[in-house]
Amino acid sequence: MSYFSIVHFRKMKLLLVAVLVLVADALSVKEEWQQFKLDYGKTYRSLVEEKLRFSIFQDNVRKIKEHNGEYDKGVVSYAMKVTQFADMTEREFMDLLKTQSKGLKSLKTGEVFDSTGIEAADSIDWREKGAVTEVKNQLRCGSCWAFSAVGAMEGQIFLKNGSLESLSPQNLVDCATSVYNNDGCNGGLMDNAFQYVIKNGIETEQKYPYKGVDEKCRQKEHTHKFRKYLDIDPDEKDIAKALSARGPISAAMEASRLPFYSHGIVDGKSKCSNHPSDLNHGVLLVGYQTEGDDDYWIVKNSWGTDWGEQGYFKLRRNVNACGIKYVTSFPQL
Repeated sequence: MSYFSIVHFRKMKLLLVAVLVLVADALSVKEEWQQFKLDYGKTYRSLVEEKLRFSIFQDNVRKIKEHNGEYDKGVVSYAMKVTQFADMTEREFMDLLKTQSKGLKSLKTGEVFDSTGIEAADSIDWREKGAVTEVKNQLRCGSCWAFSAVGAMEGQIFLKNGSLESLSPQNLVDCATSVYNNDGCNGGLMDNAFQYVIKNGIETEQKYPYKGVDEKCRQKEHTHKFRKYLDIDPDEKDIAKALSARGPISAAMEASRLPFYSHGIVDGKSKCSNHPSDLNHGVLLVGYQTEGDDDYWIVKNSWGTDWGEQGYFKLRRNVNACGIKYVTSFPQL
């Protein structure tokens, strides 16, 4: 065989390998698409819409793989995976966050938490102590504020009574509405939810199950009532003191970089905003840890257990990552 023939053969072989890789990738994405639809119960109104969503899904899978390549190199500090948001564009996800951002930028209205004389523990995880209920899913309702508030209340009940009860975010969505400057599935503020419960109480999840849509208020009793709530100064050292001494803390943040979070620590390199005017998601701080030189918050989300680390994520501490320091509070029985 001549030198030219050998070179030509090698080029053809490389081209064939490249084509086979592309075909394998295409098959892999189609298989991922089918599994994605099965996992999240996705159905579409027409074949045209499904083709559009598949195209968006392909683009997101490509972005996830590129990001994870950077994660493997140590360029970024958290990994990504396919989640329930993988058939949405970035703009659509941002619009979803915008529906729930109402109130999250409001002025604080509670008493100010006094951290004088309190020493924060080196680390804390309220899940290990039994003060945190299972991860829930807000679905397509912008009710993060209700889930955040409920989580903080559940922790307080545990600390006082030693029992863990799952409270009803739907109760807040339906009842803690315009009079309390909340708007159900279109957003609200945790402090406003606390105001409602101070006056009206709240029912358990069992008695008032979650539907993920705005409904007429049907609260019949107040299983639990609270007497006040405390706002924490925008200082992460004070937040750590409150979390260490008083239990899980409600917090607002900017969540635009979270749709495909898998594991690792979200920080400023994620390009989330840390400006107070951009807060758009309510979460629950349940602890904090240090791994090597990395300090981070342990954060409970309300996007189900398939998302993130079984529904949780880690957020860099002491750098105001994603604006986490600005709006934090907790109720008291």
